[in-house]
Amino acid sequence: MPPSSDAGVAERVVVLPKALHARPAGQLAQLAGRHKDATIQLVAGEKKANARGVLAVMAMGAVTGTEVTVTVTGPDADAVADEAARILTAAEADES
Repeated sequence: MPPSSDAGVAERVVVLPKALHARPAGQLAQLAGRHKDATIQLVAGEKKANARGVLAVMAMGAVTGTEVTVTVTGPDADAVADEAARILTAAEADES
């Protein structure tokens, strides 16, 4: 799906290559912390979470292959949405 942006709102749809666990949830919370004026909302199926809450993101229970919609509102919405999408789709380089 092509990126969309309208008046400080951006949306990205990604398919998770791995289950959404603590590391990416923490990275999303850090991203939200760096962009205090933006809101990052995640939706997977019927579950929603604000990216500021690591436990809320993990509680979504998103597993490999889950489609997640990231909606960012606020300043720099496109850049923040792109970074959130990168976090969600990044392959773990240091798996054991």
